[in-house]
Amino acid sequence: MKQKLFTKSAFKIALECPRRLYYAYDSKLYANQDLTDDFLKSLADGGFQVGELAKVYYGVKGDADIDVLGYDEAVEKTKELFKNDTINIAEAAFCSGNLFVRADIVEKKGNDITLIEVKAKSWDPAAAFIATQGRTRGCINSKILPYLYDVAFQKYVVMKALKELYPDQQFTVKARLMMADKSKVATVDGLNQMFRIYKNGDRSYAQADELAWTVAGVVPENERILTAFDVDQYCDMIIAGETGEQGKPDFMEGMKFQEFVEVMSKHYCERTIAMTTLGTKCFKCPFHREAGDKETLRDGYRECWKDMAKFTDVDFDKALVKDLSGLYTPTAKSGLMKKHKYFMDEITYDDIERSKNLKEPGLDNVQRKWLQIATATGKEELLKDFETYIKDGVYVDTDGLKAEMAKWKFPLHFIDFETSKSALPFYKGLRPYEQIAFQFSHHKVEMGADGQYKVTHQSQYINAEKGFFPNFEFVRQLKKAVGEDEGTIFRYMDHENGVLNDIRRQLEISEEEDKDELIAFIKSITNDAERTMVDIAKSVLKYYYHPSMKGSNSIKDVLPAILNSSKLIKSKYSKPVYGTPEMPSLNLENKVWIEYEEDGKTVKNPYKLLPSVSTYLDIPQEELDKMEREDDDTVSNGGAALAAYGKLQFSDTQMSQALEKALLCYCELDTLAMVFIWEYFNDCCKKAQ
Repeated sequence: MKQKLFTKSAFKIALECPRRLYYAYDSKLYANQDLTDDFLKSLADGGFQVGELAKVYYGVKGDADIDVLGYDEAVEKTKELFKNDTINIAEAAFCSGNLFVRADIVEKKGNDITLIEVKAKSWDPAAAFIATQGRTRGCINSKILPYLYDVAFQKYVVMKALKELYPDQQFTVKARLMMADKSKVATVDGLNQMFRIYKNGDRSYAQADELAWTVAGVVPENERILTAFDVDQYCDMIIAGETGEQGKPDFMEGMKFQEFVEVMSKHYCERTIAMTTLGTKCFKCPFHREAGDKETLRDGYRECWKDMAKFTDVDFDKALVKDLSGLYTPTAKSGLMKKHKYFMDEITYDDIERSKNLKEPGLDNVQRKWLQIATATGKEELLKDFETYIKDGVYVDTDGLKAEMAKWKFPLHFIDFETSKSALPFYKGLRPYEQIAFQFSHHKVEMGADGQYKVTHQSQYINAEKGFFPNFEFVRQLKKAVGEDEGTIFRYMDHENGVLNDIRRQLEISEEEDKDELIAFIKSITNDAERTMVDIAKSVLKYYYHPSMKGSNSIKDVLPAILNSSKLIKSKYSKPVYGTPEMPSLNLENKVWIEYEEDGKTVKNPYKLLPSVSTYLDIPQEELDKMEREDDDTVSNGGAALAAYGKLQFSDTQMSQALEKALLCYCELDTLAMVFIWEYFNDCCKKAQ
């Protein structure tokens, strides 16, 4: 088998977009942003660990765990193991024609085969796999659809392969989907840490320690955190083409399951391009080049748009519908794509109506969308609606900001949380993907009688202790940080509010001596309490817009826009004033936050200026260089922070300390970013007086 075969990974890609099969065939030919470091990704969602726990549950070890990588060797080893009348096999391989699958777990009892696909996804046993009423009646639940189709594809290939291998025998194949069960709680402590993640070159994997076999392996089936849900009937319906979503033009190109598999496998294996329609799925295409990618890699995204929409190189630089803010109007882009409108200057009021609510202060979601279109296209008739507050291409509603900021009470507190949700709980009594709050940062702004203010990185908390459940201590430390006065507390978006409410529910069923006090504190700053946290992102959404933000309101995109808008911040923070007695920091000294790109005008994103993990390691330079080549070891976004915390739980002392320092710096910048936003708004309002 020298040619590539149509695997379950290829099938998954085909479901997302058939044309992507062509780009996915050769990873050395096309750029693929999905080929991220699976080591970090597995730490974030616990995927490798879930798979390894399933092996423990089914007692698979030694030769029954097929770890060979080649098609032929894996199939031959599976055939050899099938000589056993009763056996459980991990990574069993089956091939039929140009179709090939590796099953996570195969349970063989004579000629009765149970196929178990293991996913790092949580599922509520009370939820329905298929809709029984409404307009989606007979359709697979969209939340589980790709997973069920994955299992169905495997069952289809396994049945075909068994018929070919054993024509004189009759096998029955049943399908199960093993997922983290939302109704279960961990009955053992430290479950997550029993499955350590390793990396060997390009390969990452989990390995169960001895405790996993002696403790987790003997947990009664009804108490296990993973449940093998019976999905056999749904797989049969999918294979037979009887589910409601099949045959519709916007799913599997209008084909039924078996035809789709046949057509797509032929395209993939014969290296031909499968045709599809342009849609919102194209906006998430991973086969595009980004800065830092090898110049030899081709850009499948651009090739596709050039072929299907007849784009030229110039068209990619225009204001595109794909960049339009989809917030609160998720169908807008889809409708525009169906009309073959790909550029913002093609949008009319027939496509997106004017806002009907003009009484509320600030921009509503529709107005914000039209503001984006106006600034992106430069159309004067559109810009007229916003010209009162546009200066140098930037929109700042100082009247609205003044009214909003007048409600804020000094000292101002800016907080940010870093949290973890892993499929396998770290602690006994927790459910899969339950909230773990392991870190916060806190900046404080005090205003003097003379109108001068002082910025201080006031406090922080991080749990670096392995096996310790940090949530309750987290709240205690947060209470100390912001609970001593009545100053306004700021967050960015809803994350912090949700985290505190999750911890409140955990406290309510806990036996903590101070739980009533902690619950009262949480209630005092969440939801609709008198001192509820203020979401500064709402002020951004209503009163500020910079064209560089495009359709994003993430603080990672808002911050560079703010810095490029503000002469005050550029002047102030281009000097090493941060991390000095004038502006104290708990982690950084004499830090310069304003650096410029090669054009000398555009401010670099400060998240790119954070020190890497390897900066804090006392190891030879040769090893540091190797680490930075193999891993993006800068903690510069929430996903990386989550992964870093997971990695911290398994690392030796030196690496743990390095990860802790990197996490502290990252979280500090998140709260400093909110301070920058406030400083800019404050300066704009002063100038408008």
